[in-house]
Amino acid sequence: MSLFAFSVACKKKQNFVPVYNVPAVLEPYIDSFIAEGARRGHIFKKENLIMQYDKTMDGALCGSCNSTSLDANIQKIISIYKDNPCWTDNPELETLIFHELGHCFLGRSHTSESLPNRDPKSIMVPGNLGIYSPCIYPIGGQPCDNSFKRTYYLDELFDSNTPTPGWAH
Repeated sequence: MSLFAFSVACKKKQNFVPVYNVPAVLEPYIDSFIAEGARRGHIFKKENLIMQYDKTMDGALCGSCNSTSLDANIQKIISIYKDNPCWTDNPELETLIFHELGHCFLGRSHTSESLPNRDPKSIMVPGNLGIYSPCIYPIGGQPCDNSFKRTYYLDELFDSNTPTPGWAH
């Protein structure tokens, strides 16, 4: 009996046909993730991804990926909570999408580790989308720009052994 179940399971995986369906407004973020991955030696194809808006998600969640498995025979689905003010700018939306793609395509889990200056160590931190965004409430009335941190966070996303950057000491 177990041999039959095994052969049926194998046959099912052989018949897996991945679906790619991403809203046009989110497509530039997928293209950016693919380009950033390629710069760091990771090759991704536009396949096996469904990205959808979900109004039924818990309001505390901005997004979710259905799997951290690297098994190519699992349909990857990212749900984004559209009506939650999870992001106020493009860097925050990029962070959310890259974070979820990190789960789906890099097998990354959440980490709450910090750098020496108490910034999150990784884009895979739960709940912080402003890692490399401009400051919302600049201290002293001076605008601040954290975009210089983006390279480190993307390096770390694709390689968790990325050394601590100089700005984090």
